[in-house]
Amino acid sequence: MTKILKILAKKVNPVSGKSEVLLRLRHGHNITLRAKTHLFISPKFFVRQREGPDVPGEIVVKSKFPSPEIIQAKEVRNKIEEMCRLFEDLICSENPANITLKWLQDQVDRYIYGDKGSPKIESVKPKTFFNHLDNYLAISHFSQSRRNHYLVIYRVLQRYSLYRNFEISFDSLTPAIIADFERFLRKEHTFFVEDKKAAVKDSKPGVRVIVPTAKYKAIFDQFPECRIPKPRGDNYIKGLFVVLRTFIIWANKTGKTQNNPFKERQIKECVYGTPIFITDEERRKIYETDLSYDKRMEQQRDIFIFQCLIGCRISDLYTMRQSNIISEKTSKGDRKCINYIPRKTKEGNPITVSVPLNDTALKILKKYEYMQNEVLVDNRFSKKNIAKAIKNNSATATSDAPIFPLIAQQRYNEYIKEIFKACGITRVVSVINPTTSEVEQKSIADIASSHLARRTFVGNLYNKVQDPNLVGSLSGHKEGSRAFSRYRTINIDIKADLIDKM
Repeated sequence: MTKILKILAKKVNPVSGKSEVLLRLRHGHNITLRAKTHLFISPKFFVRQREGPDVPGEIVVKSKFPSPEIIQAKEVRNKIEEMCRLFEDLICSENPANITLKWLQDQVDRYIYGDKGSPKIESVKPKTFFNHLDNYLAISHFSQSRRNHYLVIYRVLQRYSLYRNFEISFDSLTPAIIADFERFLRKEHTFFVEDKKAAVKDSKPGVRVIVPTAKYKAIFDQFPECRIPKPRGDNYIKGLFVVLRTFIIWANKTGKTQNNPFKERQIKECVYGTPIFITDEERRKIYETDLSYDKRMEQQRDIFIFQCLIGCRISDLYTMRQSNIISEKTSKGDRKCINYIPRKTKEGNPITVSVPLNDTALKILKKYEYMQNEVLVDNRFSKKNIAKAIKNNSATATSDAPIFPLIAQQRYNEYIKEIFKACGITRVVSVINPTTSEVEQKSIADIASSHLARRTFVGNLYNKVQDPNLVGSLSGHKEGSRAFSRYRTINIDIKADLIDKM
């Protein structure tokens, strides 16, 4: 009599939390063999002892929700059952002397990996989902920021694949999997804890050392991020899904797949609050405040005010050179302007933005004329890097010299907050929390950043001339941009005048 039992290995994979299913073959009184199936399953689906109708040694999947874990568990169960039926039939026609451990393991391997004894046929290994994504990134012309978004979704999908022990393919991406992936995006930051022992050893006071938990360490070691994942908000997740959907649509158009999970799962529009920006009076107060006691803060204040007066993005500000400052003829004579091509449009539909410089902007530029003689080192200046560049005889043309003493963008944003507090610009504003989508009241100093300079430029111009195309020609917004609809609010002065007339 032949009997094949299923048992679950005691060893649990620390990353996937799954154990291998083993087969125990009993044939007659003398043959007892055990073989590895190379198939893994979560212990919660394996019945170890009788519970009602469930028989010990069986794989039971009761949930009907098609999560990656449930789908994989059902696949393993079906393969194991088919394997057992096949082996029982084989054993009936096999000589008992041939039924050995090697024979059984060979039968399992042949079932899982194919017949090793059959003639080998040279074939091209089919491309995986990530191979196609690699090709898509290689042939597409993206801005660097959009490419970075794709690289983020690339790494997160790989971590999700390991987390669920689930192979991602075009066909396996269903609306249910997308929903489960979204839950992963929202909770990934909870896989990290503070390493208090490492924090004690760290020489800097108040520094928290965050590391992945032991259960997830292998995942993040294999596909790390440069920053520890933080709670992700609705808009950020929607942005990641938009780039993923764009890739899926490309795969549909190029015949890579006919599946598109986003046909059944729509991505809602991002939710933004009313743009927060400072008034012309607040901008003048910041510019006129004496910050000479802190040279670096004074420099960053001047850079921030200049950005408020030309309305560029920080990525464009950090690439500006002396050659961007040109003179253009007007009906009132020559006028100095700053000309640049926004990075966001450079790859697709490049447009040249020309912004005339007012007296304040010209005074700031004159203050930093000495930058024409500085050595350019990757947009930032440090004694070490400058000395290295000089030592290597790095040639720097005057036209290529930067216009300001720039620092790291993150430090620039930190300085802006300090500048607001030092200048007394601390009024309370209502903002939408990007993670919770709840309305909160915060000091404008706490939310100030380089992008507030761009909003200040656009907001104050739009309040004066509500012509989006005219303002867009100065800010670099494309014609018909929906961004201006957020600025289309009634000025508080108009509201106050109406109330006073009541």
